[in-house]
Amino acid sequence: MPKRTKKPQRGKADKGKKRANPLRRAVAIVVLLLSVVSSVMLVAAAYVEYLSPEQYTLPALLGLAFPLFALSTIVLFVFLLLLYPRYSLLSLVALLLSIPAMRQYCPINRGNDRLITNRPGFSMLTYNTFHFEDVEKEALEGQIDYNRTLQNIINADADIVAIQERAYSSFKENKRLKFTAEQVAELNKLYPHQITKSKGAILSKYPVRLLSDTTYTQTAFTTVYEADIDGRVVTIINSHLQSIGFTSDDKALYEELTSRPDSIDGKIGEAKQFTHKLLDAFVQRARQVEAVDSIARSIGGNIILCGDINDTPNSYAYHVLKKNRNDVYLDLGSGPGYTYMANRMWVRIDYLLYEGDMQPRYVNVIEKRSSDHYPVYAEFEWK
Repeated sequence: MPKRTKKPQRGKADKGKKRANPLRRAVAIVVLLLSVVSSVMLVAAAYVEYLSPEQYTLPALLGLAFPLFALSTIVLFVFLLLLYPRYSLLSLVALLLSIPAMRQYCPINRGNDRLITNRPGFSMLTYNTFHFEDVEKEALEGQIDYNRTLQNIINADADIVAIQERAYSSFKENKRLKFTAEQVAELNKLYPHQITKSKGAILSKYPVRLLSDTTYTQTAFTTVYEADIDGRVVTIINSHLQSIGFTSDDKALYEELTSRPDSIDGKIGEAKQFTHKLLDAFVQRARQVEAVDSIARSIGGNIILCGDINDTPNSYAYHVLKKNRNDVYLDLGSGPGYTYMANRMWVRIDYLLYEGDMQPRYVNVIEKRSSDHYPVYAEFEWK
């Protein structure tokens, strides 16, 4: 008779593994569910720029949360890849589908080394000056006796400067704003051609004339200029699109909610009002940006479209402006390129876009803090 083989006895380690399996599966299910939600939201946020807030208002909020969805999807993908590889496919697909949006939000380029070429060109600066008030004036009281924002413009020495949120109709010595006589004299010497309209202004080393000036709301405008740059005509469209209109209380609420999300339970009413302001601004910007794009397409030729559009690179507003032209920072910049960093908000909302017989050779977000925005500087050369 054949001998019976004894069944191997399970050791304590095997029993421990058996007991651990249900826990392991439970963790896998939870992480997988989180990954599904994060992946779906990431793809939705990546392509929400194609939906006009006038027709689809609520989804516009997804664009603001795009970097959060991207980060969470990446973290969950790495976790699944290491521990549960077969469950990581959905996250991978979502990340691949979102690459174009990720590049818009955080481009990575090489070759932005301010190369000196023999090709003629010009330089441009766009700057939301916060009415030339200093965001750190209280901390600097008694330490600074000049206007830092005005000095940033002088130091940049761009050929053309487009300003949003200007101070007043002309640059004169001003004690309250700390415009010194020396600063004003240097500015006027640098820029013999100056035009101020609405809440914006243009300073130019080249002859420039006003074509049109449109005011949409108390905070939003578009002004169109024509510059003669060594015999070449360039249309400059300077815009400040609808801001959210947050009060100091709104900003305090935002800081509280982002630092302590659990506090929302007692502030539902304030949070709803906060959200309503965001959505209303999305709708108004959609109308305004379509008007700006229409102006640019009707003029054609060499166009610089610049200013503070108050929206991110994953927004409908940016999509409308970008689809018919190029973004200097997207072409040459690297990293998120934040131009607004205040009140726990870090976003790129100031842009230099272009079309025509020019190409950028250098771009720089000048990280000089005086306004609540950083200026964006670029150099162009003719093709």
